[in-house]
Order: sequence, then C-alpha cells, then structure tokens
Amino acid sequence: MIRRIIFLFLVTGSLAGPVPLRAQQNATDDSIRSLQARVKRSPDDHAGYAALAAAYLQKGRETADATDYELAKGALEKSLDLLSNDPGAAFAMTQMAVVCMVEHRFEDALAWAQKALALGSGDPSAWAIAGDALADMGDYKGAAEAYSRLKSSYGSRDEKLAFVYQQDSRMSFLRFVAGDPQGAIQLMQSAADTAVEIHMPAENIAWSQYQLGEEFFLAGETSEAERAYLASLGEYPNYYRALAGLAKVRVSQGRYTDAVKLYKEAIAAVPYPEYAAALGDIYQRIGKQEEARKQYELVEFTAYLSQLNQQIHNRDLALFYADHDLKLKESLVLARRELEVRRDIYTWDVLAWSLYKNQKLQEAAEAISHALEQGTRDPQLFFHAGMIYEKLGNSSKAKEYLDHALQINPEFHVIYANTARRTLDEMKNRQGEAIARETGDGQ
Repeated sequence: MIRRIIFLFLVTGSLAGPVPLRAQQNATDDSIRSLQARVKRSPDDHAGYAALAAAYLQKGRETADATDYELAKGALEKSLDLLSNDPGAAFAMTQMAVVCMVEHRFEDALAWAQKALALGSGDPSAWAIAGDALADMGDYKGAAEAYSRLKSSYGSRDEKLAFVYQQDSRMSFLRFVAGDPQGAIQLMQSAADTAVEIHMPAENIAWSQYQLGEEFFLAGETSEAERAYLASLGEYPNYYRALAGLAKVRVSQGRYTDAVKLYKEAIAAVPYPEYAAALGDIYQRIGKQEEARKQYELVEFTAYLSQLNQQIHNRDLALFYADHDLKLKESLVLARRELEVRRDIYTWDVLAWSLYKNQKLQEAAEAISHALEQGTRDPQLFFHAGMIYEKLGNSSKAKEYLDHALQINPEFHVIYANTARRTLDEMKNRQGEAIARETGDGQ
C-alpha cells in the first residue's frame, strides 16, 4: 500500500489514478473527502494523513489556491507527529519539501528532502525535490547530480518509468539553462510521451505538454509551441497555463483580439500577476490605455491577495514595476529580497533590470553577467543585457545581445521586441552620424 502511495505521488502529486479528463478535479475532491473520512475514523493513521496531504497538493496544482497548500501542510504536520525518524515517514517528509518549494522556502525544502533520504526508505523520490531546491538556489551542478539519482530497480515497469519522467522533465530545464534548447526540447518531448504512456492524470500530462510549448516558444519555434499548447488544452480543457502560453503565440502572430480572450480565460481560472501584466501590455500596444491600467492594478491586487502570494511573487512584482517604470525603488527592494533566497539566473536577471531602471548601471552589468553565465539562450535575458550595455555606451555588446534576442524570436514580447528593433536602429543612426561627422571633419 505505501509503495502504491509513493508511486502515485511521484507521478501525479496526488493519490488519484487515471481518470476521465473532465472529471479530474471532481476525482481529486472525491479523493480528499474519502481520505478525510479515513483519518476521522482512524486519527492515528499517519499514512492516511500523508495521503490526504498528497491529495491537497494535487488540488493545489489544479487550482493554485493557497488554501490547499495550507491544508496539505497541516495534514503533513499531523502525519509527522504520529511517525518520525522511521523509514515510513519519508513520504510525508518528501511532501513537506514540496510544500516548502511552493512557498519559496528553498533551503527548508532541501533540508526536508535530505531528511527523507537519510531515513533510508529506499525511495529516491526526494532527490527530485532536492534538485529543484538546488536549481532555484542557483546550484545547477548540484541539481544535476541530484536528478541523476532518480533511478530505482524496484517496482513495476510504470513505477520505473515514473522516475524516467521525473528525470527527463527536470533535466530538460537544466539543458535549456545551459544553452542547449534543442536538447531541452528533446528531453521534454520524451517526458511528455512518458506521461501519456504511464497514464498520468490529465493535468499532469497537460503540464508536460505546456512546458514543451514553453521551450519551443523560447527557442523561437512558435508553430511547434502552438501545437504543444493546443495538445495541452486537448488533454485538460481550460488549463490556465496552456491558455496563457497560447496567448503568447497569438501575440507573436499579431492576433491581439484572440490573445486578449485567452488571457482573460486564464485569469478567470487562476489570476496570476504575470497574466494580468501581459494582458495589460497587449491593451497598451493596441492603444486601450484605460483597459491596460485596470490590468496593471490587478497585478498588484493579486500579488498581495494572500500571505503565500506575498511570499512567492516578489520577483514577478519587481519585474512588473521595472517593466512599467512604477515604484522603481520598491522594485529594487523586492528583487534584492528575492535574491536572498533564490539565486538562479532569472532572479539575477530581474535584479539587473531593476538596477538598470534605477540608473545603477555598473551594478546592473554585474548582475546581468550572472544571469548570462550559464549560456542560456533566452530572448528576455539578451534584451535586458542589450539595453543595459546600450545605456553604458558599449554599442558592440548592446548590438550583439539585442540581435540575439530578435534572431531567436522576432516577437519575443509584445512591447519589447519593437523596443529592441528601435534601439538597434537608433544605434545604427548614431553610428552613421558619427561617421559622417568624422568624414566632414577630415574634409
């Protein structure tokens, strides 16, 4: 029984097995009710509480509701009160690490994962969370080493394939960070195929296809990204992540009306600040300033909606403020606060952008060097680097990075793609004027 629980949590984050697509959330609710009844009947059932926590975590994946994660934490605390320092507690400890990851408490997540592994249960699942925590803390080598331990010689074929899925989906991200987008895409495609093969629940299959779409989009392969997002929605209709991903594709195609509709649907499902910011940017692009203002107000509202939101959206809010020249001092405070707990390349990038907007150009250049040090081919990183070096007067580096951004994806952002083109034109004109002046002086 325990091994079955571990397998289901490993592949789904929940106790729910394969279910009809439209019924997954109902099935998760049914699982929660059943497990609530179980622990009510047997209040000393540590495994029951751990199973209930896993069901709450799956519900959280489906709804992004902070309440579900708080309920999961409570169930795990009860489970661990009943059983600790025993191999049987490894599952609950691994889930507690997941909760810490959701809350962006990365050091705590790593500590819980290490505790689970130290119990010697023989289950390598906690290596996945240990690797995730290390990646968010910027230790990509340590993360790769942790993911390499995601192997098991025990269990059924599907249980073994579950570890293949965990490893491929995570190593895909590391490949992308390391500057190998095609290698990342291949691994994510493999992970998505494995998810289907082992009959993971619809939301989890949809996430895999959505993530594949993200990697295609970042690589500038928008047609492939579109197919992946549509496949995600086919598996899990109205999936908020895939709706937002498809909206980005529609923006790159100039189909702004469709993009607005898709972002509205995504926000109606889960009001993430980044979705409201993206929708506001579309309205700004098409000249609907009042509609843009409403969405920008929604960004701040959703970022401060709950205590958990305030913990996890520091970076999103810092980027939003910097992008829109709002509360720039607060943007810098938020970015620096995030760097205290999260030292990955994207936190360095947001810090660099905030420093740039606060006219701290040398510090911005130093921060962006950290963001670029892995060789990541992300248009946003290159755009930020190009703008920083342009302001520093280093036209050569500025042109190199802005060209990179546009070569990867000419429509990487609804506003900034045009900013990159305009900046390159302005540098070219300035260079031409300088040559003309030199020629005139020489005459």
